[in-house]
Order: sequence, then C-alpha cells, then structure tokens
Amino acid sequence: MNIEVTIFLLRLLGVLSLLGFLLALFVVIWRNAGAAVQPLAAAGAGPGYLVCEQPRLAGDALRCTLRPIVTLGRAAGNTVVVSDDFASANHARILLESGKWWLEDRQSRNGTLLNGETIIRRTILTDGDEIGIGRHRYRLHLNQENLAI
Repeated sequence: MNIEVTIFLLRLLGVLSLLGFLLALFVVIWRNAGAAVQPLAAAGAGPGYLVCEQPRLAGDALRCTLRPIVTLGRAAGNTVVVSDDFASANHARILLESGKWWLEDRQSRNGTLLNGETIIRRTILTDGDEIGIGRHRYRLHLNQENLAI
C-alpha cells in the first residue's frame, strides 16, 4: 500500500472518530438537558402543597402550592410569611432538586423542625412530613406520581 493512501486513510479515520465523539457528546448533553427540565415541568404540574396546621385560627386556610423554591420566614418577600416572633426573617427553604424535595434551615435563630426534630443540615422531605417554625406547624402533601423522573 502506498504511503499517501495510508496517510489518507488515517486522516479519514481521525475525522470519523472526531465526528463520532461529537455526536456522542451531543446525545449526552441532550439527555441531561431533558432530565434537568423534567423536575421543573413536574413542579408546574402541581406536585403538592404545604398546609398550615397550627395555629389554626378562625378562617385560617393557609395552603401554599409547592414551586421549585418555597421560602418561609417572617419577611414579606417569602413565599410563606410566618407571623411568629420565633421565626427569623428568612427562616427556611423548601426546594426541588434532582426530583426530590429538600428542607434547609437558613441559619435561623431558633432552628427548623422536621417531624419534631431540629434539622442540622439539608434534609429530604417525604409526603406527610411536618415542618415546624416557631409555634407554626406545616404539613407537606406531595403528589408522588408527578415527581416520577
């Protein structure tokens, strides 16, 4: 075989290898982009809600539909405003990440409770969990079928 033909075949093999690599890279990126959009789509489909169970005031029917990020605290800018002197301005946060709901305390003064226990680090939430902030208790209701990824 001639040297020019050998060099041509090697170059052709290199170009085909590069094209194959780029195609595989594109497929991986496409799949990951689709997986990143699914939790947000599930959140928009009504994945669940948070209900204030305590204190129950007359006519109090606080119900908050879960979004990818829900903030809880005394400050007016929070998704759920907690009217309690024991709540910090930015007390806690619930967020959807990788198809799971997480609760994290935002360095609050009095801590955040999950099912009666003070959380120290970010914690996964499940259907029926009770979140405590000051004297307030919130029950988490998840629609599990909308969270399937």
